Amino acid sequence: MKLLRRRTKMALVANPNAGKNTPRAGLGAVIGKILSAPPNPHRLYDTRTLGELAQAAKRIQASRPEILAVAGGDGTLHQTLTSVLAEYEKQPGTPLPQILIVPIGTMNTVATAIGANRRDPVELVKRIDEKIKQGAKFRTVKANVLKINGEYGFMYGAGFPANFLALYYSFPAETGKGRSVKAIATILWDELLALLPFRHSHELLVKPIHARIRLPDDHDPPVAPFMSHSGLMAATVDEVGFGCRAMPDARSCPGSFMIRSMRLSFWKLIRYLPRIWGGFGLPSSSTFDAVVPAVTVEYEQPTVTFIDGDMRPPTLRDEIVCGPELEFIID
Repeated sequence: MKLLRRRTKMALVANPNAGKNTPRAGLGAVIGKILSAPPNPHRLYDTRTLGELAQAAKRIQASRPEILAVAGGDGTLHQTLTSVLAEYEKQPGTPLPQILIVPIGTMNTVATAIGANRRDPVELVKRIDEKIKQGAKFRTVKANVLKINGEYGFMYGAGFPANFLALYYSFPAETGKGRSVKAIATILWDELLALLPFRHSHELLVKPIHARIRLPDDHDPPVAPFMSHSGLMAATVDEVGFGCRAMPDARSCPGSFMIRSMRLSFWKLIRYLPRIWGGFGLPSSSTFDAVVPAVTVEYEQPTVTFIDGDMRPPTLRDEIVCGPELEFIID
């Protein structure tokens, strides 16, 4: 963490749908009014569609703000960075703006992981706006972003992380906490019923995926091609949601990220859950961990994955590399 000079030119990308069914719904408009008010108004982009976001990204790159503020959750951040960084790539060498995450989404894992979720969103924006007016310095942290087939994000997953998210999103009328409770209850009930004679688990959580992991310099995991995985993740942040620090080495080496492959049955996952949650290592017989600058994942069958909480279409091959280092304003 370090202190930086005053920044005054800001562009705010706000997702009007962020935080739906949560107490943070509608905060994007409040935050927009704060940052667009005189005497130091900033540019507001109220993006309701990906098309509007693409147009906003072009204008942001052309105007080159010192700060890019993103009001939304993990999905909004992922989509915004994907659009904006693609525009900056067209002008190599153009300095990237500092990033201010205003965490008002349903899921705000990235903001929490980098320490940007310690204040109420409105309080955070007022504080940053006041610092700009006073010429005060910001507190910042740096973190790399992943680049997955041209998309940018901080977490990538398949297997049980994606299965849980898919079930989580199947309860759209619930709040974030309510969705989590219902998803966990559904999974647990299915596994408890599977303990009865002649009743098999539907593997709602740990249905295996078959994938081949290719690391740089032929440093591949010592396993057969298309081995079975119950879970697969890559991340540049250690926390993956709900306080779980499942990727403890994600920020251990600048320019690299952590990949973790797990081979766990449901009950073995429950057994090791405290270790996974706390960010501790797992037995080598159950997991493969590596810190790398790039990885290729090839799937035997079309497989659903996610990037920062956004479910992606089924894929057969994903190229994951460590993207640029971004500087985040956290206070």
